[in-house]
Amino acid sequence: MVRVLKPGGKSLLRFWNVLENNFWITAILETISRHIDLPAPLPGAPGMFRCAKEGLISDLFLQAGLKNIKQKEITAKMHFKTADVYWDMMTKVNYARCLSLNNAEDDIKENIRKEVYHLLDQNILMEISDGLQRSSLIDGVK
Repeated sequence: MVRVLKPGGKSLLRFWNVLENNFWITAILETISRHIDLPAPLPGAPGMFRCAKEGLISDLFLQAGLKNIKQKEITAKMHFKTADVYWDMMTKVNYARCLSLNNAEDDIKENIRKEVYHLLDQNILMEISDGLQRSSLIDGVK
């Protein structure tokens, strides 16, 4: 990436913030974890939140020779009109821990679904209805 930048050119990267700051996925993952015993992902393993580790991307930018590195958190909205829309999207997302539902017994899947819907109904995780998602934006100059 840096090799093809002209002097003064910028490199910009957006990546997910930490899992705990993204309730749109935490709601279902925490519920799945209470019902299905899944091993924790290995550190550095491919996945949605691999780049969220504090300093990881800025260190890579430094190693690549970029300067004036700036990082900021950004918030955006995902809209889920209903709990059914949320459930359908989340159970089809290509994330191994959500896909683990495919191998679960029907009664376990239904219990997980009911708990997630209950969270939505109680507005415990209000960010889901607003669809708040947090990611980080980092840039550096060659």
